[in-house]
Amino acid sequence: MTRKIFLVTERRADYTHLRPIIKEISKSKKLDYFLTVTGSHLLKEHGKTINEIKNDGFKISAIFSIFRKTKKDSGTEMTRAFGRSVIQLSNLIEKFKPDLILTGFDIGANFAAAIVGAHTNIVVGHIEGGEVTGTIDESIRHALSKFAHLHFTSSSDATNRLKKMGENPKYIFTVGNPALDGIKNIISVNKIELSKKYNIDLTKKFIIVLQHTVTSEIDSTGQNFLKTIQAVKEIDIPSIVIFGNNDAGSKQISKLIKNSKIKQYINVPYADYINLLKHASALVGNSSSGITEAPFLHTPTINIGTRQAGRLRSKSIIDVKYNKNEIKNAIVKATENKRFLKKIETQKQLYGDGNTSKRIIKILESIDLKNFPIQKQITY
Repeated sequence: MTRKIFLVTERRADYTHLRPIIKEISKSKKLDYFLTVTGSHLLKEHGKTINEIKNDGFKISAIFSIFRKTKKDSGTEMTRAFGRSVIQLSNLIEKFKPDLILTGFDIGANFAAAIVGAHTNIVVGHIEGGEVTGTIDESIRHALSKFAHLHFTSSSDATNRLKKMGENPKYIFTVGNPALDGIKNIISVNKIELSKKYNIDLTKKFIIVLQHTVTSEIDSTGQNFLKTIQAVKEIDIPSIVIFGNNDAGSKQISKLIKNSKIKQYINVPYADYINLLKHASALVGNSSSGITEAPFLHTPTINIGTRQAGRLRSKSIIDVKYNKNEIKNAIVKATENKRFLKKIETQKQLYGDGNTSKRIIKILESIDLKNFPIQKQITY
């Protein structure tokens, strides 16, 4: 009998990690899936990325909206969206009756799915639990882990942290980060073709800017991002700015991007993004992509501020504060310091080898759900 897996994706960030897993589920004779799409995937101002999911050929079982048209850009709007997620996912999970709910990361809709699963006695698997980060994501990730029954971690560091949180070691699997699977399987795009598409010379130095809001610093979001824009302009290296996520404070960043006169894109298809990142001189901002994907490609990261505080660091990552001169100096180091660039060519990969999805699928296929201890209990 085919085992049914329920997944939900809210935004570009979680979909890039779920995509390789859904591909592997599609190949499995033992598994099938229900995929629900919501959040910023449905928003025109965020590139309506549901089209990317459709282009990937995945079947979408349900679609619902959690964001309302409003001028408010606040934490209360985030919590209202979360509340809608809980209600809508309760109805869908009741309808589809999955055997397992596979959630991930530190994103609201995934957290909502975990809560519903825990309340309806359905086994919940959590991808990338146990990691440290900044902003509200830190709290969501660990809370999600407490609602989850199975854990698929990216590193032994994360695994050890879950054990300290009282999770049962028997159900923690160190598998790596699935986003790296996507990179490994991306088809290389010709440099000339990509240069024409994005009107930038990939044979020369260029940088990508991707910076999200930090919800715990919402009052200074605009001021902090302005430092990045100023540094990028003054360093005078061709740049591409990609719009960030839809968290509270994002409208401030979007306004600054629009007024910056730097080449900008609301959304870049994942295959193009990875190919651009592969050729880029550096990724500047505070995206988790700078912690996981960029190091896997040996591309330097200038990590700004507190959003990724506490996460495992590769040698290719340069941490700076919200300071224009620090950001400028870091860009110079990343693009000109030959000793630094030589050092990162052979750096150790901290988040896996690009085979994570296959490991997760084997576990999903073989885990005994019939006799699974659905009632969790802290181990100390």
